[in-house]
Order: sequence, then structure tokens, then C-alpha cells
Amino acid sequence: MKTLQYQIEDFLEIKSSTNASFSPDGNQIAFLSNLSGVNQIYLISRNGGETEQLTDYKEPVSFAYFCPTKNEIIFGMAKGGNEKTQFFIFNIASKSVHPVTNQPEAIHRFGAWSYDGKFITYSSNVRNGTDFDIYVMEIETGISRLVFNEGGWCDSLGFSPTGKKVVVRKRHTFQYHDFYIINLENGNIELLTPDKEKTTLGFPDWLPNESGFFFTSNKERDFDGLSFFDLKVKNSRYVLAPQQEVEGISMTLDGQNLAVTINEGGYRTLTIYDTSSFKPLLNQSFSKGLISGLQWSSDGKYLAFTFSSATKNADVWIWSKDENKHRQLTHSPSLIPEEVFVEPKLVHYPSFDGLQIPAFIFLPKVNSKLNKLQTIVYIHGGPEGQYRPGFDSLIQYFVYSGYAVVAPNVRGSSGYGKKYLALDDIEKRMDSVTDLQYLHEFLEQDGRIDSNKVVLMGASYGGYMTLAGLAFYPELWAGGVDIVGFSNLVSFLENTSPWRRAMREAEYGYLATNRKFLESISPLNFIENIKVPLFIIHGANDSRVPLSEAEQIYMKLKEIGKKAELLVYQDEGHSLGKLKNRLDAYPKIVDFLDSVLK
Repeated sequence: MKTLQYQIEDFLEIKSSTNASFSPDGNQIAFLSNLSGVNQIYLISRNGGETEQLTDYKEPVSFAYFCPTKNEIIFGMAKGGNEKTQFFIFNIASKSVHPVTNQPEAIHRFGAWSYDGKFITYSSNVRNGTDFDIYVMEIETGISRLVFNEGGWCDSLGFSPTGKKVVVRKRHTFQYHDFYIINLENGNIELLTPDKEKTTLGFPDWLPNESGFFFTSNKERDFDGLSFFDLKVKNSRYVLAPQQEVEGISMTLDGQNLAVTINEGGYRTLTIYDTSSFKPLLNQSFSKGLISGLQWSSDGKYLAFTFSSATKNADVWIWSKDENKHRQLTHSPSLIPEEVFVEPKLVHYPSFDGLQIPAFIFLPKVNSKLNKLQTIVYIHGGPEGQYRPGFDSLIQYFVYSGYAVVAPNVRGSSGYGKKYLALDDIEKRMDSVTDLQYLHEFLEQDGRIDSNKVVLMGASYGGYMTLAGLAFYPELWAGGVDIVGFSNLVSFLENTSPWRRAMREAEYGYLATNRKFLESISPLNFIENIKVPLFIIHGANDSRVPLSEAEQIYMKLKEIGKKAELLVYQDEGHSLGKLKNRLDAYPKIVDFLDSVLK
């Protein structure tokens, strides 16, 4: 085996900077960075230069937003990956922190600041542990009032410019949303979307005069477009309707410019529009990658965002309207030069019904033509997720060390329209697993790939897909890596947090009516079929997929003499959020893959 110049620890130590937020005067930007090993809040001048670390906790900070009128930052943090986020405020001048919420048994999801900085709105399941209600809190007094409690999973989508209204999104399923508007003066609640068409709805951006707002929607379309809701006529119309998903929007406070990101085959591109003519302003293009976290300065002269690509770790960038140019603001450290990293190739392969399945293929830069490549099939979570070619240090290490990596977006993935998204619902679930079989056939035809040495790897739903691939197509794979995946659909739905169950039943099937079917697609019930080694990782505090899902398949495999290993991290939930745990777990994954494939 060749001696590698860089080790896996060098890849895992690559840092990132994300989630920019402007100070009220626009001169400073707060952002999150994992320089310490977990995301913390940092501060940098809009002009660049040295960064200042503001927080230093053992737990990761999940979000941070400047108050619109004061040099204060609201941020969120949970313990041990349990997702029960609490809010805190950091004062820039005094460097002091005080809690905003103190309900450790409940989940809190931030909505937005009011434009005058006096209030916040958020959702929480504190009332009964299941339903997410909407609250408005006055920051100075800490008094919070319940403004919407009609049950279900509801998100607060922020205040109107005067602060008199709040928009609420109610998710009946992940693909069926409604908008409500709450009048905070009289408590009146109005349903803005009375028709029952199943549509998705995105965060609204209000015009300054409150005559309406822009938002994303796929009403009467396959793809999300950019819509404008006119409050006078109580109806919406499309402003941009490409045959691709419009994903993110952010408008200046004066309503003159709107930044829009579009999903182009997994990549995310940025365009900035003049709202009076909807002509694009941006004259500088990016290399292929992902743009997210759009944030305008209050004067509308600067747009901050996060950019990453397969070969470039995430950093904060800034666009100047006056110069019509963008530049990199943060420079997150990496010991490994960019030229070491590999850009994937996007391919499409036919499945059993002729459907073309997109997949990204990473190939090592150096490979002997005499030896075919061992391959890792890397399956995204969701199931309504999408593999996107942003920076992934683990994938880059795999490729650097000689593996090919293939990341498919099997049917049911997002980013390709709602018809594609629905192709794995309930009774169609196994069709997505069959897509893995046909991926293997596709790889067999590639002369560079050793089709006898292909492993499955995935997290969350990708963990389930890994287990399902091993159980239902056991002859195809050499091994599997399951990270926080579920092994039995029935026990998963019975034991997942109650706030998630209804949403997940709509995707997988209902315990009351589909139990037999759910049992028939559960890998745990076909444990004897699994012939190859399995490596399992799980967090003890996982509220989405309980640890019992990992424990039961591990114990059954050991009982019947199969090779399996289980790693449990007591301070993690539904991911490995801490660098110290990734530095422990990921080298063990590498050792496992080397033992199976090499």
C-alpha cells in the first residue's frame, strides 16, 4: 500500500465558516466556525481581517443572528445532541451571555427578530411535547405569549415590517404546507392557502409597505418557483418559474433587490435581481458549488453568504452592490492544498423502469490501471434529501486513499421536482432500494470498478438504505456502514419522538394500516440474509432514530454469528457533531473498510 502524505486526521481537521449575520450598522459580521472542534460564534469586520471568537462552549452553537437594532446576538444551543435547543443572547460590549428560554425539556426553533429588535418569534413543543406552537417574546421583559396553537408541526416565519403580523407555516407533511397570518393586535388568524393542493411553501420576504411578500412554492408546478403573495387580492402569482428548484431567497429591507438561489442538478447557484424589472444584477459567476445562508446588510449594499464546493471548504463570502463583485471574507484553515481534492462527475444511470437516476462519481486522481477500484456507495439521508457536491472531508479522504465514491440520488430525493420526490412513498419504498441494485449493474459495466468490492454507507435514512441493500440484495455488496440508521420501520415509528411520528408515517406508511407492509421492508426481519460485515455508529441521545434501532440489529447479527461492530457516543444525537468523536469514529470506519475491501 502506498504511503500517504496526508492522514485522515488532516482531512477531519479542515475547518469551515458558515451562517453570516450583519451587525445593525453593517460593519461587522457574526458567523459560525468549527475552529474549536464544534461550531462557535466568531466576529469579523465586513472588510475582512482578524476574527474574534465570542463563545467557547463544549456543545455546538446551532444558529446566531444579530439583533437588527442592537449589538446583541441571539443564538441557540442544545446538550449532547438531544436537539432541545435553548436560546441565549450575547452582548458584544460586555461579552456577557444571558438565557432567553429555560425549558430544557422542550425544543425551540427560532423564527426571526422583529424589525425593531424588540421581539422574537419562535416555535416550541413545550405545551405537550408533540405539537409545535408559535410564540412571540418581548426581549426586554422576557415575557413570551402563545399566539398560535392549532396543533401539528408549525414554523414561525417571521414578522411583517411593522411587527403587527406573523406568518406561520403548518406542515401537514414534508410536502404539504399551509400559510396562516396572525394579526398580533387583535389575535385574528387567517388561512392564506385555503385550497387543498399539496404544495410546499418557503420563508416569506415582505415588501416594505406590507402589500405582500415573496416566497417559494410549487403550487400547480413540479418544481418550486418564486411567487409573490398579494395581500389585497389574497392570491399568489409566479415571478420566476424555471424548470429547476428555486430554493433560497433574501430581499433587502427597501425591497429593491432580491437574492435567489436555484438548485441546478445538485449544485446551487446565485442570482441577484432588481425587483422592479427582475433583471439580474450579478456579473460574476462562481465555480460549481453550493451557495447558502443569504444575508443582506440593513442598507442593502452588501450580501453575505456561504460558499463551498467539492474541492473548497465552506467560507463566508460577501457581494458589494456598488462594485458588483464578490470576495471571500473568511479563510477557514486546511493543511491540505485544494489541488489534492477531487471534483465529482455527474452521471445518470437507468433503473428497472427506465428512470434515469443521477449520481456523483468521485475517482482517485492517481490509480494504477492494473487494479480495479474498490468503491463506496454513499447514500444520503432524508429520505427527501439530496446528495450535493459541497465539501465533505471524509469523502475526500476516501478518494485520496484510493477508493472510488459514488453518491446516488435515488428516487425520492429532493431537487428534481415533486413527482420524482414522491416515487418512493409508502408502497413504493422498495423501488428506491432497487435503484441501488441497478447502480451496482451500472458500476459492473465500468471497467475501472471492481464490482465484487463495493460497500454501502449512509447516515439516518441512508443508514436504513444501507441495511436494506444488505438484506434484500445481499449478493451485491462487500460490507456496510450504518450511521444513526433505523433497522425496523415499526419499532422506529413507535419509538421516534412524538413530534416526528405523524410526518414520518406520511412518508413510510401508517402503523395502524400499513404495519404488515412496514414489517416486510424492515431489514431486521431479514437478518439471515445479511452475509457481510457491518459497522454501526449511533448517538445515545438520538431523538429521531432511537439507539435501540442500532442495538437490536447489532445483537441479532451477533446472535447468529455474523460480523458486526457497534460504536455508541454518549454525548451525541442524530449525527456526530463533535470533532473529538469524529476523530475517534472515522478512522475506525477507514480500518473497517480497509479490512473488508483491501
